[in-house]
Amino acid sequence: MENVARRHDATPSAVALAWLLAKPEVSSVIIGARTVDQLRDNLRALSVRLAAEDVKALDEVSQPAWGYPYNFIGSREPW
Repeated sequence: MENVARRHDATPSAVALAWLLAKPEVSSVIIGARTVDQLRDNLRALSVRLAAEDVKALDEVSQPAWGYPYNFIGSREPW
């Protein structure tokens, strides 16, 4: 996350929100800000444009290790 954030001159939280917004299956993203600075940082995600390689890299590092039976199901079913 930090490497992608540095490449886009953004914070990891802005990149995390931009990553979610880049996914077609995500219809909305709920943000939670306690301060004006946090709100500004969250809104910064709207201007972060991730490349396909960035999205792929973030998908790979965030892939959970589900274990059985999910790994078996996942090997048989395209999600």
